[in-house]
Amino acid sequence: METELKGILSNGHEYPEQVVMLWFTASWCGPCKQLAPIINLLEQAHKDSLRIIKVDADEEHGLAQMLGVRAVPTLILMDRTKRLDTHVGLSNYGELNKWVSYHLN
Repeated sequence: METELKGILSNGHEYPEQVVMLWFTASWCGPCKQLAPIINLLEQAHKDSLRIIKVDADEEHGLAQMLGVRAVPTLILMDRTKRLDTHVGLSNYGELNKWVSYHLN
């Protein structure tokens, strides 16, 4: 997972991958820690078409505020021109994989 946030805009991204997932997390967040292995599985399953960027909501408060993040964990999917969807809270791999796959197609 990358932590570099260059090219992230409120309405899209500038990375070569079709879709970027911003994973807003915090070091003190229990559900975020539970989500970590699921995020790793998603990253492996969609490695050719999805970039996952882990964002510490406490350190990147301005970006979190710009994107309307009010709770962690929050996942935001973006393509190059717009924000596709947002998921807040802990979910299992099946639900998140279905969510991501829907937006990749």
